[in-house]
Amino acid sequence: MRISSVDNGASGYTVCSRSVHWRFGARASAPKGTEVTAVAIVKAGQENVYKAVREAAELAGGFDRLIRPDATVLIKPNVMRPLPPGSGIITDVRVTEAVTGLVRECGPRRVIIGEGASVGYDFPDIMDTHEAFALSGTAEVARKLDVELVDLNRDATKLVEVADADVMQRFRIARAALEADVIVNVPVLKTHVRTAITCSLKNMKGVLPGSEKRRTHMCGLDRAIVDLNRVVKPHFTIVDALTCMEGVWAGPEDKVRLDVIVAGADPVAVDATCARLMGLDPTSVKHIYRAGEVGLGVSDCARIELRGVPVQAVCREFRLFAETFREQFGGVTLIEKDACTGCMGEVQSTFIYLKAAAFDSALSRLAVVMGSVDEVPLLRHRPLVVGNCASRHRELGEFVPGCPPHGREITWKACELLEVDKGVVELAIRKLHERASG
Repeated sequence: MRISSVDNGASGYTVCSRSVHWRFGARASAPKGTEVTAVAIVKAGQENVYKAVREAAELAGGFDRLIRPDATVLIKPNVMRPLPPGSGIITDVRVTEAVTGLVRECGPRRVIIGEGASVGYDFPDIMDTHEAFALSGTAEVARKLDVELVDLNRDATKLVEVADADVMQRFRIARAALEADVIVNVPVLKTHVRTAITCSLKNMKGVLPGSEKRRTHMCGLDRAIVDLNRVVKPHFTIVDALTCMEGVWAGPEDKVRLDVIVAGADPVAVDATCARLMGLDPTSVKHIYRAGEVGLGVSDCARIELRGVPVQAVCREFRLFAETFREQFGGVTLIEKDACTGCMGEVQSTFIYLKAAAFDSALSRLAVVMGSVDEVPLLRHRPLVVGNCASRHRELGEFVPGCPPHGREITWKACELLEVDKGVVELAIRKLHERASG
């Protein structure tokens, strides 16, 4: 198996790795004259989420001086696709509700809950952000607390230019994000196929329309995340680390219960702290390191004042995507470069479906080509060529068009290539969805 995670301009295939485990056993003293930023970690039981969110926000400085009576506040949870609360993949709606309640207590002129679902879940009239809002309970929170709900994928956009950009000199952003006086970011903590982790900085991708989300993968995702945050860096972050997700997000077995809330005004410091909660050295996560390097916040753990519960009391080592992929789908030959999360997610669904149907052994005969791969090596079997970005290689195997194609379409093509029973796979898919819906 080969997994590519190639930055713009890089060559060859690399795998995201955990470079240092538990390096920061205790916070070092900050050198004199250097700025220190506060990050709060609060333990939260399943019954006291609101209390934990309030305590974490107050420990980290609170909203009082941040939110003025004439302000427009954008609350940005992670509702990347239609899933029920507690999945670990989207922000727990109880955290979104608690944050929205705290914001409203400050009496701002306007409050918006806004999100743009990820690539593959942004098709109007088929599957879009509003379906995700409904299933997650976010729409009900907006109705209950009388705040606006905006699909940022459908919002009007504005073209911005970034003079000192790494890779994204010009791109479009939802107006609601650009025009907000205050952005309160409410991500969920989890691993990611490209960037090792996804938390505060990466969660801001939801303010980009679909075409721009796709482009971030083509030009180098870690650096694109930094360029995005140069324009719309959140003013305050409250992380849902109640139920998190690790590995390849294959199902309930990949859930991680930390039962904590993390908060801070500096999104870089928040992400660095959350990396430590996952057993990672923050300097090994490219977008966190680069964000600190260009001055978007503090990534040096010696300059982060932790308040509340110590990291050591609640941290645990998360399994990263690459290592878990090898464990679960190690027979697959995956050849890709710069494929977006949409294609990666849909292809991964195919692997999960085939495994659930007990066709694990067939995966060793499956090769997948996706993304902007320059050259495909000689393969023993005809590959699946997935997504429009890989269309130049369509003659090599079975081509599944789309941006991204739906996971079911990829699955049926895989069944044909592998000569396995589609009916058995369909039954396995139904059972998986029944289990996920509870």
